[in-house]
Amino acid sequence: MTDLEERIRQTLRDPRRELPNWPDPMRRVRRAARRQNAGLAGATAILLAAVAVPLAVLTSLGAHSSGGNPSATRTRSAAAATAAPYPAWTTQLGGEVAYQCGDVICLMHPNGTGKRLVPGNGPLQLPQLDPAWSPSGRQLSFRGYYGQGDGEYDLYAVNWGGCHLTRLTHGLNGTSSSWSPTGRQIAFSVPFGIYVINASGSGLHRLIVNATNYSYGVDAPAWSVSNRIAFVRYMPALRVGEIYTANADGSSPTALTHGAPGFGQPSWSPDGRSIAFVANPNSVSAIEVAGADGTGAHRVSPLSWTSYSPTWTSGGKIVFLRQTSAPTATSGASTSAYIINRDGTGLRLLYANLNATQIAWGRTTIQTSC
Repeated sequence: MTDLEERIRQTLRDPRRELPNWPDPMRRVRRAARRQNAGLAGATAILLAAVAVPLAVLTSLGAHSSGGNPSATRTRSAAAATAAPYPAWTTQLGGEVAYQCGDVICLMHPNGTGKRLVPGNGPLQLPQLDPAWSPSGRQLSFRGYYGQGDGEYDLYAVNWGGCHLTRLTHGLNGTSSSWSPTGRQIAFSVPFGIYVINASGSGLHRLIVNATNYSYGVDAPAWSVSNRIAFVRYMPALRVGEIYTANADGSSPTALTHGAPGFGQPSWSPDGRSIAFVANPNSVSAIEVAGADGTGAHRVSPLSWTSYSPTWTSGGKIVFLRQTSAPTATSGASTSAYIINRDGTGLRLLYANLNATQIAWGRTTIQTSC
């Protein structure tokens, strides 16, 4: 086994082993049945809701009777118990998750099922970076190196289910792609500016350029549903960035943030009314949220955390990564994913020990086959 294969295996190691086992539901099930027989329908509804997931497992076993074979029953029970490694409430989030795990991009449903890699993975086809979902949630763009003999990273797109991989650019080394509201165009950054290309790979044109004297650069475009493009204008000498917005044609750039500590990684809410970004990205970074015009900026992640890579669920919640331990000489930093409301309330652990470096949330839950 190669070192690369071992890294992939370690990255995809099933995190459900670290979750507590479900308690035996039978005592509560019997109690619920007795109350139902006594006519206490209201109490029964509460109890049945409390054991919805265990009851679903039991129902599945009953519908597929093993004919009294205890071995078959144990096998099916184990399979059902490990089907969704994350809590039941994660299913309610909807959509699809892409995250960078090691040198590849991994995909999964919000509850952890349907885990897979984007197509074309292999020793000569790595790494893959910067996942970004289309507005429909049925296409994913990313930066990759597919060993085509030209020695270049380029922008790729893949359809739902991990099918039909398409190379969009040639020799541009584009990063941080973001889809237009219609899904017909993709904005991305290059070392000398921000470009736009059609989702088919045609129509490449320059949108925003760096200063002619290179006193500042531009990076990290993010396209909103209201057809505004946010981006980072940074000062290379100071390593400080500010969030700007511009029209879809690159005109009328306007600053959203001002001054220290520097800002990066803009991410629009699904309704286009809010924008999340990282404050102080070069140090102990925090997630902040502001209105589309930059007003009302406020921190949502705990101040003592190192937080980054904000993305939005289709329901308008913010998911971000938290670094839980520093990188070592032999391994990268450990990270977990958290979810929070845009006003800073409702902080919850989403995926413990995900160990991702980037995360992106798609709008639609997709199938795992083409």
